[in-house]
Amino acid sequence: MRYPTPDGTTSTRASAHALLAIALLQACAIWFHPQAPADSADTWMHGLAAIAPQASHLHLLLVASVVAAWLLLGALGACWPSPAMARGAERLYGMGAAAMVAGAMINGFALGRFAQWATTDGQAHADAAPAVAMFAFSLNQALAGFGLVATSLAILLWSLGVRASPGPWSRATHRVGVGISALCVAGYAIGLVDTDVAGIATVTLAQCAWYALAALTLLRGGIAPAQHPLPPHRADSP
Repeated sequence: MRYPTPDGTTSTRASAHALLAIALLQACAIWFHPQAPADSADTWMHGLAAIAPQASHLHLLLVASVVAAWLLLGALGACWPSPAMARGAERLYGMGAAAMVAGAMINGFALGRFAQWATTDGQAHADAAPAVAMFAFSLNQALAGFGLVATSLAILLWSLGVRASPGPWSRATHRVGVGISALCVAGYAIGLVDTDVAGIATVTLAQCAWYALAALTLLRGGIAPAQHPLPPHRADSP
């Protein structure tokens, strides 16, 4: 007996529409990323405390969008002509997303709460507070750097996976993805792209542009889905 299967085209289009929305949400969230003034250690601590509520709400959106992008790109991997590259890209992106989420938890929640405490109830420890905050910030920067490289390499693999697909949309997805990934990784390696607010915002906006392009390519049928051989059906099977 054969059972009906879900319409793959419908689910793919729904995932592509969702990825397009997530790209827009992530781009808007990173565009409004707050930044505390750092003229002095005391000014920095009070600035972190002041932006803590806004930072927590914004980083919550960023965490949700990063996880959603990972899940959607993984689900759309079945549409990629190269399943091996799609699986490798999904794993790389998962590692990068985990680093980005960990960094966002530090920068968006822990650091702000610590600054609020240090500038109110913890004023007795005001001399040591900037050093602790700087350690947390340095850890955030390390995680952001790893996430930047891993997600960019994942986009590189996804882009290479569609290089053989015909049509202008697939070629654009391939070329733009390879270009963005190469520029982000090379820029970070030689120090042109930093993990400060401006640097991460630039990388995020570039990656969101590729998410949107990949989603539009799928919606226009520009990526041929991977063909998986089906087992032979026995005529006497129930």
